[in-house]
Amino acid sequence: MTEKRRTNSGFRIPRFYVIYLAATITVIVIVLIALGIVRSRMAEYEAAQPKYVAEEVFARYFEPIDYITLLTDADYEAGEADIEELADYLRDEIGGEQLTYSVGSSNDPDEIKYIVKAGSKQLGAIALKTCSQKTEHGFQTYELSHIELYLNTEAYLEELSRIAVTVEVPAGYSVTVDGEPLTAELAADVYTRTDIMKYYPPDVPEIEYAVYTITTLHELPKEVVAIDPDGFQAQVSFEEDTNTYTCSLVYSEAMEAEYSDFVINALEGYAAYVQNAKNVGLNNIKDYFDTGSDAYADVVAAGGNRWMVRTWSGIDFENVSIGEFYTHTPEIFSCHISFKQLLHQAGQEDFVDFIDMYVFLHLTDQGYKIYDWFHA
Repeated sequence: MTEKRRTNSGFRIPRFYVIYLAATITVIVIVLIALGIVRSRMAEYEAAQPKYVAEEVFARYFEPIDYITLLTDADYEAGEADIEELADYLRDEIGGEQLTYSVGSSNDPDEIKYIVKAGSKQLGAIALKTCSQKTEHGFQTYELSHIELYLNTEAYLEELSRIAVTVEVPAGYSVTVDGEPLTAELAADVYTRTDIMKYYPPDVPEIEYAVYTITTLHELPKEVVAIDPDGFQAQVSFEEDTNTYTCSLVYSEAMEAEYSDFVINALEGYAAYVQNAKNVGLNNIKDYFDTGSDAYADVVAAGGNRWMVRTWSGIDFENVSIGEFYTHTPEIFSCHISFKQLLHQAGQEDFVDFIDMYVFLHLTDQGYKIYDWFHA
């Protein structure tokens, strides 16, 4: 019997497709490897870009800004200004603006600059230079060369060197500072000097002082001169802590010479009268006063209480001081008088009293008379 040969009728992949598939897989693997190499190279290239160095430097010095470190490390021209002055200058320049940086241009081909701005104002630059060290595959790297600051401090330092000077002078006085008259535009304020007069009669204008402020000087003035409306020069004092020049009132020497004895006699007579001194009555002092005035009414009222005061046999006055004669209006002037009063009585200890008063006199048909006063 003849043996029959059996054949395999199962599915077989043609050799062509096997070769094609193998080739495709090989190509894909090669492409993937190539892509990995490219990505690696690109990442290496990207990491070497100067913008990352600029970002790091900006964050170190400007975000937030460290003024002292920045001024210590940066390059700039600032004359004789010290670092604290420059820090204040930068604070003023930046104000509330946001700090940013962007690539700029440089004259050096091996240098890249990033301009730092405060708002739209150029503040400085971060300069990078090429580094001798390259990446593994030869890409160029960068490092910080220097930081530049664009400082225009001339005007700022000039302003900083100026000093503020205040001149306080009685209203109506003319003032010159080193020969230059002070104009009304410089008058910053007007106030009443309460330390001169704590009381003003209704018909007496308050003593006002004008305050002048000068901010254009670089040193203290050599001379401050104040002249009153009558042409007399005032004394000027200086307060060093505040750079304030204060001009005193010009007191009238002529009025003092003419009316000192008048006022002294009036006040000594008044003091003796109210203390019930022997042989001193209202008629002894009446002619010193305007009999229709408040001051005279005070004298009469005090005289009504004399019955309660013992009669002193003697009286003396010591340390009599009178001055500060000041003309408030053409018909009114005041002065300041003080003295110690000693009242004697045989066999008894002396009684001591003190008088310290500002006295106002006005012009009447009988000449100047006392019409108001107050205790200092």
